[in-house]
Amino acid sequence: MSMNVLWIMTDQHRADALGCMGNAAIHTPHLDRLAASGVLYGNAFCQSPVCMASRGSMFTGRYPEAIGVRGMGVLPPDEVTFPQALRRAGWRTGAFGKVHFTPQQYTMNVLKTQHPSLNWRDFGEGCAIVPPADDPSASQYGFEEYVGDEDALHGPFMDWLARDKPELLNAQPTRFDGPPSDLFVSPYPASHHPTTFVANHAIDYIQRRSDQPWMTLCSFVSPHHPFQAPAEVIDRYPLADVPLLPRRGGVSMRDIPAELQSAIDEFDQYDPLMQQRVVQHYYASISLIDDQVGRLLDTLESTGQLDNTIVLFTADHGEFIGSHGLIRKPTFHYDDTLRIPLIVRAPGVVPRREDGLVELVDLVPTLLELVDQPIPAGVQGISWANALKTRGAIGRPDIYSDMHHMDPMVHAKANGPYTTCYTLRTADWKLNIYPREPNPTGQLFHLAQDPDETTDLFHEVGSKAVREDMMWRLQQRVYRNIDPLPLKLTQW
Repeated sequence: MSMNVLWIMTDQHRADALGCMGNAAIHTPHLDRLAASGVLYGNAFCQSPVCMASRGSMFTGRYPEAIGVRGMGVLPPDEVTFPQALRRAGWRTGAFGKVHFTPQQYTMNVLKTQHPSLNWRDFGEGCAIVPPADDPSASQYGFEEYVGDEDALHGPFMDWLARDKPELLNAQPTRFDGPPSDLFVSPYPASHHPTTFVANHAIDYIQRRSDQPWMTLCSFVSPHHPFQAPAEVIDRYPLADVPLLPRRGGVSMRDIPAELQSAIDEFDQYDPLMQQRVVQHYYASISLIDDQVGRLLDTLESTGQLDNTIVLFTADHGEFIGSHGLIRKPTFHYDDTLRIPLIVRAPGVVPRREDGLVELVDLVPTLLELVDQPIPAGVQGISWANALKTRGAIGRPDIYSDMHHMDPMVHAKANGPYTTCYTLRTADWKLNIYPREPNPTGQLFHLAQDPDETTDLFHEVGSKAVREDMMWRLQQRVYRNIDPLPLKLTQW
């Protein structure tokens, strides 16, 4: 019998914001239960610390450079996604929540709708997309059924409120005096919060699936900013008991690109009480997600599908919430934004923790091999399926991540706080390079001696040999990440 796949996903979720990752301040009993029955990865890394590039890369098993989504952008419709590969093989596929293969601002401002779309044709003309060969399995990027809910696109959620709880349609958030402006108490109770709305649809889909194997994506917008959660979930975290994260040093102004300087020490400028509230709301958002994970696992158990379902939990990238004096995800490639939670529970796989370096591009080939399906041409990730089953070695010699320069997006500041950065990380060292700068600029950290990345050795004379070795290895990774598929023929 073919296995089902339940892919649970969060947005902007730091790796250490789980109880099973050693965080005693956060309450995540259901995710901890999932980790106890699966493989918990201690060193999983995204390929870009921004939503669209990371998601496109993750669901294709290919690097942002190869798929042409560098920062933000429409995922090309000729890319073969994980749900598309399964749909071709007879799986039913559904997506609920934030997929974000297509742009939100364009949807709102050009298409004039609050309902997210996975139809690339809605965006194709503006992106000069060449239509691929007709393939029914590729419609909506492989998702046969789709109910979206994204950061700025809550149309389906609002439609649900209008039917189920119309008195909440005009509810307003409770805000605080002083910055940050994106911190508030949600106007919606837990029972009618977008997080619960997304889980409701995923649960309904699972309950309706019995005739064929299925793949369900349950993808939450939280804990992505704005930092908000329902009051009753926030109350689980008495403010006086909420610890701030270790600051782990700050960011040196030396050689930092101009686009990033506005983000330096932003968190430090908040009132200490507001700093605690940010962490409190961030943790509460994750606890509400944890509640839904419990409901999802209970649904699998009550329908007799738990032992025939691969359950995957991960996120697209991390969040600072105070580390290094930063907040959200400006382009400082500390582990806070590159390292993400990853749990895989699969039939026949012995529960344990694995601390080898893995990348999110490794998910698609691993999952396809676990369900006995061929890996599409062009996939660049590594399959760890056999190692999972046999308890073999899991781990790469290094990981690669990048970010690319984008137009103004946040803070209403030109081109900030995102810019181009290439990263190579080994178990012992990390190199970040800002290649748009006129002079060699970056950061070098000796992780074996400085795991908190507090001391930048990039310009230290004694680190020259290591820096040059890491630069060469980074160049090799950039080369290997080029699309391995044949060049598309043209009439040029």
